[in-house]
Amino acid sequence: MNQKIFACVFGALVLCGCSGSDDSDNTTLSVTWKFESGDCAANKVDKVRVTFTPPGGSATPKEFACSAGSGELTQITAGTYSIQAEGLDASGVARFTSTQSASFPDGKVAGPLDMTLRSKPSNVIVTWNGCPGSTILPYQVAIYRPPASGTALTDKVKETQASCQDKKATLEAIKPGEYVVEVDSRAVSPAVKGTQQVTVVAGEDAQVNVPVP
Repeated sequence: MNQKIFACVFGALVLCGCSGSDDSDNTTLSVTWKFESGDCAANKVDKVRVTFTPPGGSATPKEFACSAGSGELTQITAGTYSIQAEGLDASGVARFTSTQSASFPDGKVAGPLDMTLRSKPSNVIVTWNGCPGSTILPYQVAIYRPPASGTALTDKVKETQASCQDKKATLEAIKPGEYVVEVDSRAVSPAVKGTQQVTVVAGEDAQVNVPVP
């Protein structure tokens, strides 16, 4: 009698799909995200847009509330997927990004993909008024982290050189933060040197004019 009851119960479970194994359970591609530094509020990110591209397919974007920390993307098939996550501010501007590819040779997912959002690099565009009179000089254009009050600029982040005639130079791939830009001829005569503070925001070029000569 007990064997008959067990057989009936087992048969009912199989018929209703309650056998405890579902091949679709591990085909859902999902992602989690965090920031290299800070959180959604500190980085002023409202939404995370995740764009996934299946093998041989077209890119599909999905947006989630940043505070959710995770989101489901799609049901996968075997192959390699490209995934890009972007942290969007309240205006929809991408300030942070993360990109990776993931391969699923058997069309199964082991778990969510973890993505670390890093600030998009920004350029600092430095301008000045021109050359000192008729003298043409090379200018050294450098960006520093702010020094302690009353101390010299020493913590240099990046430097480039341009002719004073160019009236412009670009310092590329600067991380967000507060900086001081210096333009210096490094010449004894005529000596030209000036500084200006600048704030760099992720994913947005900053412009600063240094009043020299």
